[in-house]
Amino acid sequence: MTKTNAFSWLPNALTLARCALAGLVGWLILATPAGSFWPFVAFVMVAATDFADGYAARRLNAVSNFGAFLDPVADKLLVGASLVALTVHEGGPTVLSVPTVAIIVRDVIATVLRLMPRIELPVSTLAKWKTATEMVGIGGLLLALGLGSALTWNVGLVVLWAAALLAVYTLGLYIGSLWPNENDRANP
Repeated sequence: MTKTNAFSWLPNALTLARCALAGLVGWLILATPAGSFWPFVAFVMVAATDFADGYAARRLNAVSNFGAFLDPVADKLLVGASLVALTVHEGGPTVLSVPTVAIIVRDVIATVLRLMPRIELPVSTLAKWKTATEMVGIGGLLLALGLGSALTWNVGLVVLWAAALLAVYTLGLYIGSLWPNENDRANP
């Protein structure tokens, strides 16, 4: 008989909390006056659950199909809510709207593809780097709002644009993996 860990529920609970708290982070971005660090602090704390749930799942031997599916969805909710709130907060400048739209459209398409039967689309290492880059970029923008720093804002924008480019590139890789290549057509 295998031994069950009493805390095997913890990784999925952290992931579900990240899903629920994504909306709170977006609301804080919109509702908090300039110069406040609360949106930055909340974003960092919620984003940290991404690392905590994965660590807990491995440490507690509680890796599950549900968790593997939900984890990237939780990331997409946090990133999407934060980007939309930032874009609205700043009045929708093109320099922020373009990467926001690119990232959200990519995430919606990737999620829809993963939901389709007979399509296996595992999360790539490059896509994990994309998510980390998104988190750093958004964190930089939120920190800039708290500090009132144009330099920090511009660095955050550069990182966010890099994340948007990675988003488009990884989506292209995912879509490309769905089409049979020449060798597959020759050897059915």
